[in-house]
Amino acid sequence: MVTEAEAAKEADEAAKKVIDLKNEADTYVYNTEKQLSEHAAKLPDSVKDQVRGDISAVNEAIVSEDSEKISEALERLKNSSMEIGKAIYSQGSEGSEDNQDQQQEQEQQPEEAEKNEEGEKKDEEKKN
Repeated sequence: MVTEAEAAKEADEAAKKVIDLKNEADTYVYNTEKQLSEHAAKLPDSVKDQVRGDISAVNEAIVSEDSEKISEALERLKNSSMEIGKAIYSQGSEGSEDNQDQQQEQEQQPEEAEKNEEGEKKDEEKKN
């Protein structure tokens, strides 16, 4: 009876491990799909294709209920989904550079306008 309990305990632990991995994988897939849909316009096609392929691999591994396959597929998805963040970040920093350029131009425009106004006033004073 004790040996049966020990055997059942090992089987239960293995089943629990698979269930926990499946839950983690499901959650990660959901969050990654959400990121893909929210930022699709900002992402290169190569990143989207890679992430979608890894999502498919995770879903297939979940169905197999093999903890090693799930772990491997989940790791690949985690690595490829980091590319989403990198792509968004790189575009964000490019966007901030553009914003800085625009701000500098806007700051220069009022200064130029003031100089033009001062020049016009001096011209008017000379005429009078």
